[in-house]
Amino acid sequence: MIKVIDVDVLFDKYISDYVYGNIGKVKPEEIENKIPELYLEFGDTKLKELGGKTPNEYYKSFSAEELIDCLKKHLEKGVAVSDFLCEAITCDKKNEDALTNALSKENDEEFILYLMNMLGELGSNKPLRRYLEFIAWDYSEPIKELATELLKEMAEQVKEEVLALFAEVTDGIKAYLTEILSGCKNDDRVFDILVAEFMKRQDNVPIYAGYLAKYGDERALPFLMASIERENISYADFEELRFAIEALGGEYKKERDFSKDKTYKRIKN
Repeated sequence: MIKVIDVDVLFDKYISDYVYGNIGKVKPEEIENKIPELYLEFGDTKLKELGGKTPNEYYKSFSAEELIDCLKKHLEKGVAVSDFLCEAITCDKKNEDALTNALSKENDEEFILYLMNMLGELGSNKPLRRYLEFIAWDYSEPIKELATELLKEMAEQVKEEVLALFAEVTDGIKAYLTEILSGCKNDDRVFDILVAEFMKRQDNVPIYAGYLAKYGDERALPFLMASIERENISYADFEELRFAIEALGGEYKKERDFSKDKTYKRIKN
């Protein structure tokens, strides 16, 4: 059984011992610069609190399931999670199964975020449907945002599921799904959604113009041009639209007067 140990406290003691042993030899600023090096040394230092093992050895001697359970107990008890514990979980691609299994039945936000970050670090594509559940169901915004970030990198793999879900969810959920779809290519269904969402959300032009630019279909140019021609357009929206237009191979040359725009004046001053 893994002990729930605050390894950060042990490292603080390691630093204190180093400082005490080098009084008058090393300047304070030199110690601060040496922290990364000392941390590496600490990782290979045998500690009685870890049964005579080093931090690197201690955690890597347990199974993925045991490590994940230890991580959960750290969070439940409010004990700092050691980098050595996290590294022991993410150092082996084989551990993605244990992480995916834990994620499938977990509802604690902090633990979910740890599991998702670790699966992301492993480049896992196994929990994609679980990520979609996080977006579509009643989970917190940080979880939804992280799920979106992870799914964006695998947009083509989840495209059909996202398209099917799109027709069933609220506008708030569609915002996350639209971001994922922007990572797809060459699909008229995706293009139609990106254009429709851009036209519908003119209060958030920079985000949705960016999605069209990322998708990379020049057929979006007329819609971007129509938006940039609006008389009451802000300077910030104008610049984002111009960038999107140029990204798709277009050009906007018309001079516009933004002398009364607050953002424009701040930039120029």
